[in-house]
Amino acid sequence: MQSTYPEFSHRMLLKIIDILLQHVFIKGQDYLGRSRILLRKGWALRANSDQGLSDSIQCISEAISIISSKTMGQGSAISHQLAMSHSLRALCIQEAKPNSKEIIRDFEAALNLWLSIPHPDGFGCVEESAFTGDLLLMLCNIADVLTLKGFTGLTHDIYKLMIRFCEWRNVSVEKCVHFLWGSRRLSHALCFSPIDKAFLTGLSCSSDDKFKTMGFWIGCLKASMPLLVGFQLKLSSSSSCCSSNLGTDPQLDVAVDDVKKAASKLISDGPMNSWSAFFAAYLYHDLSERLVASGQCIEALYFAKQAYKLRSKLFQYNFTYQGGLYTERTDCNQKPTYSIQNLRVNKSIAIQIWSSDNILEDLETCYISPWKVLQCYLDSTLQVAFLDEMIGNGVEAEAFLLWGKEISCCLNLPLYNVAFSTVLGKLYREKRSYDLSEEELESAKEILAQNGTAISCSRCRLILEASVNQQLGDLNRSRLVNATLDISHELLSLVEGLYSSALEKLNLPKWKVPVSCPEEVENIAGNVDASSVARCPEGIGFAPSRAAPKVKAGVRKSRRTENAPLSLLEENRSGVGHNTRLTRSRYRSSQKQNVNSCAEAQPGIAKGCESKSGCGFPHSSGEGRLLPEVKFCSVEGKGKCICNTGECSICPSLDAKESELLSHYIQMRWEFACRRISIGLLDGIGMCHEIRGRHHEQHKVSVQSIYVLLGQNPFGLNQISTPPTFLLNLLVKECFRNVFAVELAQVFYNVCWISLKSYCIKDDRDICCSFTQIKSSEAVSWLLQAFVLCREVPNLLKKVSRLLCAIYILSPSKGLFSFPSSSKVLSESHWASYFHQASLGTHLNYQFLLNKTQQNKHHHTMDEQHSDYQDSSTSDLLEAKSHDLPRVAPPFVEELENFVIEFFAELPCTTVICISLIGDQLATLLQELLAYPPSIHAWLLLSRLNSKNQPVVAAIPVYSSLEVTSEDNCASSGYRDILKRNELTKKWHCPWGATVIDEVAPVFRHILEENHLSSSNLPLEDSKENRNAWWSRRKRLDCMLDEFLRSLEEKWLGPWKSLLFVELSYCKAMDAIESRLVRDLKSKCKVAVNQILLKVILGAGEEFGVETCIKQLLSLKNGCVFGKPGLSEEGSLETQPEESEAVKRQTELAVQLVYEAQNKVKEVKEEASAKKEAAILVLDSEVQMLPWENLPTLRSQEVYRLPTVGSISWILDRSFRQRESGAAMSVALPYIDPLDAFYVLNPSGDLDHTQAAFEKWFQEQNLGGKAGSAPTAEELALALRNHDLFIYLGHGSGTQYISGDEIKKLEKCAATLLMGCSSGSLTITGSYTPKGAPLYYLLAGSPVVVSNLWEVTDKDIDRFSKTMLDSWMRERSDAYTDSARCNLVKEFDSMSIKGKGRKKVSKKKSSEPEDCDNDDSSKHNSSSNRRPTVGSFMAQARDACTLKYLIGAAPVCYGVPTGIRRKEKVAQ
Repeated sequence: MQSTYPEFSHRMLLKIIDILLQHVFIKGQDYLGRSRILLRKGWALRANSDQGLSDSIQCISEAISIISSKTMGQGSAISHQLAMSHSLRALCIQEAKPNSKEIIRDFEAALNLWLSIPHPDGFGCVEESAFTGDLLLMLCNIADVLTLKGFTGLTHDIYKLMIRFCEWRNVSVEKCVHFLWGSRRLSHALCFSPIDKAFLTGLSCSSDDKFKTMGFWIGCLKASMPLLVGFQLKLSSSSSCCSSNLGTDPQLDVAVDDVKKAASKLISDGPMNSWSAFFAAYLYHDLSERLVASGQCIEALYFAKQAYKLRSKLFQYNFTYQGGLYTERTDCNQKPTYSIQNLRVNKSIAIQIWSSDNILEDLETCYISPWKVLQCYLDSTLQVAFLDEMIGNGVEAEAFLLWGKEISCCLNLPLYNVAFSTVLGKLYREKRSYDLSEEELESAKEILAQNGTAISCSRCRLILEASVNQQLGDLNRSRLVNATLDISHELLSLVEGLYSSALEKLNLPKWKVPVSCPEEVENIAGNVDASSVARCPEGIGFAPSRAAPKVKAGVRKSRRTENAPLSLLEENRSGVGHNTRLTRSRYRSSQKQNVNSCAEAQPGIAKGCESKSGCGFPHSSGEGRLLPEVKFCSVEGKGKCICNTGECSICPSLDAKESELLSHYIQMRWEFACRRISIGLLDGIGMCHEIRGRHHEQHKVSVQSIYVLLGQNPFGLNQISTPPTFLLNLLVKECFRNVFAVELAQVFYNVCWISLKSYCIKDDRDICCSFTQIKSSEAVSWLLQAFVLCREVPNLLKKVSRLLCAIYILSPSKGLFSFPSSSKVLSESHWASYFHQASLGTHLNYQFLLNKTQQNKHHHTMDEQHSDYQDSSTSDLLEAKSHDLPRVAPPFVEELENFVIEFFAELPCTTVICISLIGDQLATLLQELLAYPPSIHAWLLLSRLNSKNQPVVAAIPVYSSLEVTSEDNCASSGYRDILKRNELTKKWHCPWGATVIDEVAPVFRHILEENHLSSSNLPLEDSKENRNAWWSRRKRLDCMLDEFLRSLEEKWLGPWKSLLFVELSYCKAMDAIESRLVRDLKSKCKVAVNQILLKVILGAGEEFGVETCIKQLLSLKNGCVFGKPGLSEEGSLETQPEESEAVKRQTELAVQLVYEAQNKVKEVKEEASAKKEAAILVLDSEVQMLPWENLPTLRSQEVYRLPTVGSISWILDRSFRQRESGAAMSVALPYIDPLDAFYVLNPSGDLDHTQAAFEKWFQEQNLGGKAGSAPTAEELALALRNHDLFIYLGHGSGTQYISGDEIKKLEKCAATLLMGCSSGSLTITGSYTPKGAPLYYLLAGSPVVVSNLWEVTDKDIDRFSKTMLDSWMRERSDAYTDSARCNLVKEFDSMSIKGKGRKKVSKKKSSEPEDCDNDDSSKHNSSSNRRPTVGSFMAQARDACTLKYLIGAAPVCYGVPTGIRRKEKVAQ
């Protein structure tokens, strides 16, 4: 009846309960029975709805009051009922009033009552079974709520009761361990330790010492493969430093594939239940944690999202809530904010806790409470947000963080509150929203202060406090660095104090000894001098030097000493020379042979380690010692440590492996967490020293960072005899990269930066340490290591790549660095251009590549509804191998050369030009290294590359800052005054925030702001005078933009603008001319020329001076060049030192030869009607806002732009796969039929002129679409999937009708013409991934997107649009149909004539007429010189505009060259 008529049944139940309370269980009589009925009523009220929660609490409170006043010393059954009542009330209050202190008091009262029950012997058999079942069920819920809140003060009592329960039910300890690990109930939320010390303490009171060993735990879990794999995975990071040549720990040897198979089995074997989803999510979560430690952030995010999906479904099933997302608008920001109300446990789940039907007496079933589900959900929310932030997905990360924080605030969870606010603070700092960042971090600091006792795990609290201080330090340092004012030493001191305070928290005694040695903990905690912490503010609390191990029968059990005498511990902490395990004399004697062998294996390690000024390295006199004595030796056999002191990071792992003590593995997890935070803190301190100019102190901090990675105490007062350079080579070993990949990359980068800075003062420097004597070859090797280690961390990858690019350009062009090239195939220009392109779009590279594996997979974030746990993409994920995932760099340096060779082989034939602008510290470093004048504002990096020739890379100093003239400034002020008087000042929001462009070209920002004001603020009175003034201002802005582009080319590029010239489409005759010229220059002029530049010069003809070109050819060395400081403001080359007569004659002869070749090429061009090829610009995010396509050199050419080089091949590959089976597969490029189009015209209804100009024309062409009304997102998604071309003529980019997320999910997307204001503008928020409509369409597979970089006016942009569409239609009328193209290709094949086929690029130069032949085996050849493509009509359309620059320069082509064809089904 209850299932058929639930509401009626519920009403009847409440009536019956009321009758019983009024007439049967009367007040003052059967108090025990009445209390039970009241609890039953509370259950019924809770089962009805969330609104009955307060009434339920009232009923339980009445029951508690009755029992408490009558049952003092009345027996076990009554105590149990009272304890259950307290527990139920606490759980209800947690939902209704999570801030109430009654929650902890009720839980504490319940636990005390249960602990007072010696044995359930006062129950009958049935009652005893119910008692124990209810007890365990309630203990699980209590434990989960308390650990969720971070309150661990009652944890010991909970575990004690659970162990007592096992004794009552005759359940083995092994089964108890199996149950608790299966429900992951052995540690509290956000804890680095997988097993709580309280549980181990409880076991020690009721069991022997076998539970301390790894073998015991593995034996408990081996019956369940998922549980065993999960245990091995969770603790495997503790043994990662034992891997590689030191051997792996067989007990924890679990591979990624093992984890994936275990998770797959849980998900796929039969119908999935809550526990299988729960534990599969844990496997994914922990696997993600392991992967991110080794630097594999992309794969880590992949698995983190799988865990989040499973946990999100569990969360939706267990909880209900109301609320959603709204946007809070500030002056310059839009902050998404979540509002959540009435977050409650689902009533069907909540009432299960009240019922005694859920008996867990045999522990065969792992119980998952809703609170454990919530903890897992918040863990995954935080993990996904952290990884999204790490790889640059700032918008996605912010959404997850705000959602998690809202839940945490709603339920008063201080641990999660602090965690989410801390990461939000970092995110807002990276976005340069400093006020928001400070608000979040101060909030986190306040929560920690207010909940000092509530967060009862001291280690977790210290880590949170250290993290908050670190982020506050980073915030204030960022403010300092990005401020335009002078450096504030007061603020800098505050930053240093925050970092030191954080380090001090990691140096407290509680970090020093593992939980397996409680006696040693007491000894250290009781004998630490409090003043020592103050004396060592930068201390890091790693385990101190260990005492000599106890050896029994020649077998070494442990490197640590248990129950060590206090005197020995004090001796280890005192004085110089007592930090080793043995006495100093015995240590020196035993190590003499190994040290000698080490010196032989590492020649020269003793050299260069003396210091003339204190940088932490030993003086010959032995004074000024900073670091502990460490003498390393080579690894002589498997399982043997690389040092002989037991003080490196490998030694603790070996300790754990040899001792087999679980506590050692747990301690290693804590130690790794401390080291990771400490590296970041030391990095911040080092930057502060660099700002102050304290180079010696900066070097000290770098040494300390190295020792942190090695596990040393870097702040001792003892002597070091090993130079840090040797230690750096030691860190290269794979064992360290498994745990500290990103931190290791940062240390390598910092050391190499210090080394390069020392070159600036090489002649007169004070040699303070071996960092200033590092060989360039060694520095490059470490930078290469850093490059592969941080390949999936965009911000760090960009810094490392830029520095490597600069080094490889400097090496051949200036001879500053000399290092032998290990490659016979790759030149310095190959390496320099590779690293240059790797520095561009570092965030977007993985956006494009990951979208390849995530197409058509619907990703829910905050509002997934409960459904089947099996995700359609899960099987694909589980079958994916790590090497199948996309990547931009190999995981190991040894693979880098082949990777780069393949990279160049797979480049398209179309010329790719990479452009970036370097400012700040790297620009200053280059200027100092080259001893150039300090007037350099920035450096322009320009690389020209394709698959056919050696690349060219140029670093050009930017001397001229393109400023606003005083005349223009006055005109702007006058116009602003007119607008202000008419109250027409709409503020312009700069889409790129602040970049180096604002420093070197402020006039461009000024032009766009004035354009916005003049186009958005029309005068109220439509008079002739106002119109003339408006047009006068608009035309002046048009001239200003024209002048700006000309000045940019002349003053920034100067003679190197030739690198932007587009090559001719070559034929046999031109190849012959070029080959002959190359031979003549080599034989007659003794000049080895770069063929890319030579082709450009031959094609440019009279457009460029031949003499200047020859000087460029002569200045190139291995394809690399640094611009000379002789470039004047006018852009010409100033007089250089007098050349010898021989050089003059050589140059004159070369000029004559080039002139002759140019005349021959001119004849061939006229006969063959040769056309220029297309070019693709790959622009750094800091320069992408400039209209490079409109430079005089490029304005008449066919030019496309993309954010990364990798996206070129991605788009071509995807286009190739999406072609219809009947299409002409021989065509290398994507192609569209412009009649297969869908249009959206004037969707807002306020662009009458545009609608009138195009509606009739669209109808005449029989195009489908909508005019005058807004389309739905479903209509647009269908149109984008099913058509070749999408035309949008309206406001903005159209993302107000279909979101960017919906566009990216499309498995196929049309070419796009977006003619709204700023439709092609990319929004940059600090250091995160740029956002914008063109990127959404490209990620969905659109081959080309024509859109506007800034705001435009409707009539002028309509002229551009009409010209483009007319040109496409004319070209279509001349194009082949699909069948005609296929027949032509077949005819060519039968005649043995190569058409536009597809074949792999040969290393040898082709002798065929076509510049780049193609066949089906290759997908990257994108040359299409026979017929015009979509972008080839841009110049013509620009000239159709009245304002040819202010409006005509706004449209640009994103994508790749895209051909035009006729489909048979739409052919007319």
